[in-house]
Amino acid sequence: MSQNNGAAQDDTASSSDHAASTDLRLLYRKLLFQTKEKRSELVRPESTGLLETLEEMNVLFSRVKNPREAVYDSNVLKLTSELGLEQADNLQTNMTVFDRCVFAEKLVTFMDGRCRGSQRDKPELDWSKLGKYAATMFNVTAKLDLIYGPLAMESIAKHRAAREKNVQRKPTEAEKKKPQQLQQEEQEESTTKEVQRVLKAIHKLTDPDQGTYKHVPFFEFITDPTSFPTTIENMFHLSFLVKDGKVKLYLDEDNTPVVKIDVHNGAVITSTPGTTRALNPSQVVVSMTIQKWKDLIEEFNITKAMIPNIKRKGK
Repeated sequence: MSQNNGAAQDDTASSSDHAASTDLRLLYRKLLFQTKEKRSELVRPESTGLLETLEEMNVLFSRVKNPREAVYDSNVLKLTSELGLEQADNLQTNMTVFDRCVFAEKLVTFMDGRCRGSQRDKPELDWSKLGKYAATMFNVTAKLDLIYGPLAMESIAKHRAAREKNVQRKPTEAEKKKPQQLQQEEQEESTTKEVQRVLKAIHKLTDPDQGTYKHVPFFEFITDPTSFPTTIENMFHLSFLVKDGKVKLYLDEDNTPVVKIDVHNGAVITSTPGTTRALNPSQVVVSMTIQKWKDLIEEFNITKAMIPNIKRKGK
């Protein structure tokens, strides 16, 4: 029973809202029609009908709940603003309007044009009287005129030395290439020194008299436990030696990668690494991440770098 009563109340409320909206739209249409009919009366300057229309609109707008009624309100407001503009144009301020004919008659009277001569003759106007009167309204300095004309003066020509523009000389193509060449030569020289340092480290580790390795373990050799970037650099420099055939990289009996000096080519290194190639070249891709680097240090118990780090020694 309570649900049925609630549904009945909702139906009643919706029907009452619909009736109120219909009634409100009817009132707006009626107001719009009356405003259009009274257009000529509302635009009169003394009319106050537009104010009454606006007050009625305010009363109706307080009952607006739906967009449809708001559209009716905007239409009435638009028409009211147009009528207000027309009423403002019709408003007279009773200000003095300039009349050219009246002004001309007053000038003729002021210059005694009506007092001299007969009515048939043309009036003689006293323009000097008007000029003297008008001169009092202006504060202008009198012009100076030379008695015997302008003085004969020769203009002195000034000779100005032409200034040279500070034009910057553009560098030649050879000069542009010099910094690049120097930078490239310095980079190649630095790479050559690093490659020589790696080769000397392998020589020292595999020396029959002082060395401790017959062939050096690859991962233990390149890994620097204190620096991941240095480990990458060591692997990069070692790749030049492998590419030139100075060092052999292969797997030992335990399938562990090792490096060993080539007896025939390992004694001397060229001025520019990478310019020569091994007799039987082969490519190997080795990936290295920070996590792999940490795992290598822990797996092989690396505590000291086999390749001395010159940068760390310099610090």
